[in-house]
Amino acid sequence: MTKASEQQASAGVHSQTRWDVYCPEEDLNVIMLFPSKHAANQAADEHNAQFSPAHTAGAVVHTPSDEDPPYLTEVQRQAFKENAADLEAAEEQLRTAQQKAYARLKEAGISRSNDDVFETCLACGCPAYVATPHHPAAACRREHCGHSVDWHRW
Repeated sequence: MTKASEQQASAGVHSQTRWDVYCPEEDLNVIMLFPSKHAANQAADEHNAQFSPAHTAGAVVHTPSDEDPPYLTEVQRQAFKENAADLEAAEEQLRTAQQKAYARLKEAGISRSNDDVFETCLACGCPAYVATPHHPAAACRREHCGHSVDWHRW
């Protein structure tokens, strides 16, 4: 990521100019590679609104580097933004379901200590997740289980 002082040295503006959102409070470009200054300023407004007191991020000319993410169109950028929101919601639903399941098991006399990674499957009682080599996200290999690692580690 480039600091604001380095961004000012950018060569003149031309048709292929890309824009970043630079946040002085974080001292880095928080969102990169917008096709227009207007789009970058809109993203900066969204970023600033997430904080209290609000941050003061704004659009700056992008300085190319080897760390640049791939170029995305506005449609692609929006698709990734919506994907992130959906996945965050799904993670929250999973955490809520795990907490409810843990409470039910605790009420039924099955519990763990605070520093223990509990491996009992929340759905079937399988005592420990059995991984598939080279496929860490695969379902439990126990024939009677077959549930994901997320159902085991809570």
